[in-house]
Formats: sequence, structure tokens, C-alpha cells
Amino acid sequence: MGSNVIDGRADETKSGPPAPQSKPPRPAARKRRPASPASAPGPSAPPAVAVPPRGRLAAGDLSAQSARLTAALAVALSEQDLPAFYRVFRGTELPLLGLTYGTHGRDWRGIYAACFEVLRNLGSVSPAVGLAVYNHYAVTCSLATFPLADRPTLAARRDALVKAIVDGRWLVANTTTRVHVGKVTSYGATARRDGSNYRLSGSAAYLSLATASEIVIAFVQIEGEGFAVFVSRLRDNPQIEVGPYLFPNSMIDSDTRRVTFRDTLVSEENMLMIDRNIAMWQTAWHQALFAVPFLGGAARALDELRKFLRSVRAPNDKPLAELDGMIADAGRMAIRYRGACAIAHQAGQALEALIGRPAKTESYVEAFNLACAAKQIGTRCAEDLVTEVRRIIGARAFTGGQPMERISQETMFAPLGGEPNAYIEREYGRLVLGEERFLSHPW
Repeated sequence: MGSNVIDGRADETKSGPPAPQSKPPRPAARKRRPASPASAPGPSAPPAVAVPPRGRLAAGDLSAQSARLTAALAVALSEQDLPAFYRVFRGTELPLLGLTYGTHGRDWRGIYAACFEVLRNLGSVSPAVGLAVYNHYAVTCSLATFPLADRPTLAARRDALVKAIVDGRWLVANTTTRVHVGKVTSYGATARRDGSNYRLSGSAAYLSLATASEIVIAFVQIEGEGFAVFVSRLRDNPQIEVGPYLFPNSMIDSDTRRVTFRDTLVSEENMLMIDRNIAMWQTAWHQALFAVPFLGGAARALDELRKFLRSVRAPNDKPLAELDGMIADAGRMAIRYRGACAIAHQAGQALEALIGRPAKTESYVEAFNLACAAKQIGTRCAEDLVTEVRRIIGARAFTGGQPMERISQETMFAPLGGEPNAYIEREYGRLVLGEERFLSHPW
């Protein structure tokens, strides 16, 4: 069966799809960062590390596994071998955080903070790779906690999907099927009924974690009906074409690609019809987590600033870190960073508080709006802080081995992804300028 990954080179044929719940295939290594996109994944290989027991991670275990994963990412980037990083990722319990964290008594408190720690640590090495993993966390956290208590059929489908992901230790890509055309917020794919099944046709501009994932979850409108979530096998699927890199330079390591659905067959069991609450819930998780890898990049920038100011001396032979102006500037940056992290955690806690409770549209609207505010503040903060640090360090930020070069290139993407900041700002503007008194808002 031919590969469904288009990489600008000669097509390569691969073996058929992995058996259900099998160990994931090992992706082919990409040897040069600016080179052509990687080819399709190679043959199956078991994880190189032992798999720990499933279930809630103790705080120490989470920190230890996150630190190990972050170190593996640094090594993988230095050796230009990202597939090695994903093998380590799969060998930890971290890919299952969004799916199994609340399985003991259905207590999900702390799931956002756990994902935050992993994503921020990864972002401190590469915001682009953190962005790829963020997509997996956002879609699995929202999927596992969809408000489906009053919809037993959909809940059963969701539970079966969650079990398959956990048993197979799959990574999950997702797309809203938006496209770059002459009109904003345009969708490029539709679904039509085909007996008891569905056929997906069209394209999407964005699909991160594209070649490392086993399945894709797509947000698509059914012709003449509402939107639904469709789940399909991604790897070696001739009905889904994964195209070239969308960002072939600065964000190449996010593995974001265009994707085309070619009359893709999806069974009814792999479709979840969604309503307004579920749509807001899914988007809110994405918004609440989106800024985190970039805040990790900002944290790394501040640490590089600390090292620079402590090691470089002024003409009076005192370290720059002892200059009053530098102390004040660093303090202001740290306060902004802490504020951005605080509203991110507040947004995550608001989502956790709604898990398992009866769905009330007003509560979901408030959680969604807070998540959007966290995304706007976090991404703007990350971009601004990295820019300020780069200006202070100067040309040394781009010398060999200096992490600020990668951090600078990748953090520029922060305000551009997710729900656009311009959309968020206008939605808040309408709230402020509407008929209700500003003091009536619960902020």
C-alpha cells in the first residue's frame, strides 16, 4: 500500500496498517532540519523503554518523566532525530495523561496542571515540538471529558475510542478542517451520509503531529446538518493524503502539514455528533493549553537572560545583573510571565471544575471566554518577552549553540495559531461595548 505522506520526493511504498491495539510503528528519522519533509513511517518497533503501570501519576513521577522527556527532546534535536524523541514519549505514561488521569474515582482535578508542566518543559527546548504534543493533549483531554452524561450512545462510542487509544498507546492528530482562502473562518471539508456510514471530502490547512500520529480526529460539517467529530485511521490510509509541511522553516518540528480527505469512509461508530456545549468544550481545551509551549520558550529566554546578565560585565567591572535598570526590567518581565501563567492555570481549573457536572451553556460560555483570554495573554506575553530578551542579549542570541535562535524563531508563531487573537479581542470588545454594564460581568 502506498504511503499517504507527500514529501516532495519519490513516493515510497510501505506495508499495510498496524493491527488494532498493536505497538505503534517507528517513524523514519529526519536527518536535516531544513531538508524536505520526512517520508512515511517505517515498520513497527516496540518502545525502547519499559512502560510504567497506567493510572494517575504521582507528582514526583510526573516531574521525573517530564524531565526525562525534555532531556530526550534536547538530544533528539541535537542529533536531528525527532522519531527518537517520540519513542521515548510513547515509553512513558505521559501520552495517556488526558485519557487516564481521572480514571480513579473520576477525579480530574490537576489534569490541566499536569499537561501544563509537560508542555512548558518541552517548550523550553522547542516551542514547535511542544505545539505538536499540545495538539495531542488538547484533543485527548477534551475527548475524555466531553459532557455526554445525557447521551449514552455517544458516551459509549467515546469510551470505546478512549480505550482503543489507551490500549494502542496511539498519538492523536486533530484538525478543524479550516483552510487558507479569501474568507476568514472558512472550512475546507464536508461529510455526507453513505448508508449508515459517512464520507469525508475536502482539505484542511493545519494538521500538526501529522506523521507521528496513528489516528486523526476531524471537526467536519455534515451536509445539511450540524458539525460532528470524525475519527479515522491516519497512517497508511490511502483515503487521506498528508501533504508537505505547511511551515517548512521555523516551525518545521511541529510536523504541521496540509491534509486532504479523498472520499474517506468513516463508520457511524467513529462519529460523534456535537452540540454547542461540546464544540465550546473542545475549543476551550485547545485555547487553554495553546500558549503553554510558548510560555515554556519565554521561561527559557528569561533563564538565558539571567545567565547572560550574570556573566557579562559593565565597564566598571560589575556584572550587568547588578545594574538597577536591568534588575527592574527583569522584574517587570517576570511579573508579566507569572501573570500569564496564572490566568492559564485559572482557565484550566475552570474547565476541571465543570467535568462531570450537568451541562449548562452559561458555564461553558464563561469557561470558553476565560480560556480565550488565557490564550491571548499567554501568546502575546511569550512573544513580547522573547523579543525583549533577544534585544538585551543582542547578536549573541544567534551564535552557535545559543538556544535563543530556535526559541526566537518558533515563538513568533504564538499569536498566530489557535483561535486568532484578533477574533478573541473583537469578541471581548463586543462584550464590553454591549448593552450590559461592564460591572455586570463576572470578572
